[in-house]
Amino acid sequence: MKNFLEFVASVMGVYPSTISLETKYNTIPQWDSLMQIRLVMEIEDKYNVEIPIERIPELITLGDFYEYVKGANEH
Repeated sequence: MKNFLEFVASVMGVYPSTISLETKYNTIPQWDSLMQIRLVMEIEDKYNVEIPIERIPELITLGDFYEYVKGANEH
């Protein structure tokens, strides 16, 4: 989880200490609609997962992304 948050922080250009799994979309200035798409692409690339476009609106917190990656890598 720590590595995941450090990776997301580097993508967003924020300090890892400023985000958590509870951080929600649009609650920090860096996480807007463009960053949401970038996060999807970067996470797909780094963790070798595919996030279907219809699932993107369901990914509201960083924890949602983390659980998706965790679940996809268990299969």
